[in-house]
Amino acid sequence: MPDVPLNELLSPALLSRIADYSLLSRLAVDGYMSGLHRSTAKGYGSEFVQYRGYSSGDDLKYIDWKLFARRGKLYTKVFQEETTMRCALLIDASASMAYRGKDAVCSKYRYAAMVAACFAYLAQRQGDQLGLFIYADDMLYATARGQREGQLRRVMEQLSRVTPAGVANHDAALTLVEEYLGRRGLLVWLSDFHGADASLARHVRRLRAAHRDCLVCQVLDRDEIDLPFTDTLRFVDSENGDEITTAPGEVCADYQQRMQAFMAAIRQDCLDNNTDYLLTATDANLADVLGAYLHRREALL
Repeated sequence: MPDVPLNELLSPALLSRIADYSLLSRLAVDGYMSGLHRSTAKGYGSEFVQYRGYSSGDDLKYIDWKLFARRGKLYTKVFQEETTMRCALLIDASASMAYRGKDAVCSKYRYAAMVAACFAYLAQRQGDQLGLFIYADDMLYATARGQREGQLRRVMEQLSRVTPAGVANHDAALTLVEEYLGRRGLLVWLSDFHGADASLARHVRRLRAAHRDCLVCQVLDRDEIDLPFTDTLRFVDSENGDEITTAPGEVCADYQQRMQAFMAAIRQDCLDNNTDYLLTATDANLADVLGAYLHRREALL
């Protein structure tokens, strides 16, 4: 099966499935940050919400003088503030992300790139500040957040240029992205998270403590989850070169148990820190996966 063509990171079928959703930050609903389009914080924005009594220091131009004439008391107009959100897409492009099983739609990296393209589309459509960060051993590509014309196209082009290689340095990548993200914003983190399980809880805890929203999206190949092989094979670690020759049937039960524990630990770390967790395999229909996730996210907000 050929890999997904570069121009199909955002196919019409995929766009039609996600087009009705907004990438609303849960922190906006909780009152910690400005949300997409319209924040819950009240200020001098564009849409009138209510009146409140005048306080010393309030801008005089927002006093309703007609109401003062009727009631003999000063009232200030309160507006609902319309603002943008900072959205950072962080994508693992280490060697393990190049894996593609026989039943997969594409490699793990390409699947993650399609997920990232969808979130980039939603963020750009809403006028939000968008940054893309691709990493392995080092940061391979980093763009400052921006709303410049053509930003979505540039993100798509960069996603398509990268060839996965090297070992993922999750810690260094997160540190750099936090500097771009600012004090508040939304991070979409896409990886298989091999080698990150020990430090992931620390990262998401720090993000939430700083009032940053985060989606952890774990992308795996079905081969990694099920180990469906029967013949004796030589397995090679794509990142450190370690090799082992074994009959999968002899180790399958133990492997699957360890793999399930690995995925469960990442999920629990996210739950413990009020962070969204999305697990998807590369043989899954992405439109269905994202449609279900976005629907569930909106329902919970």
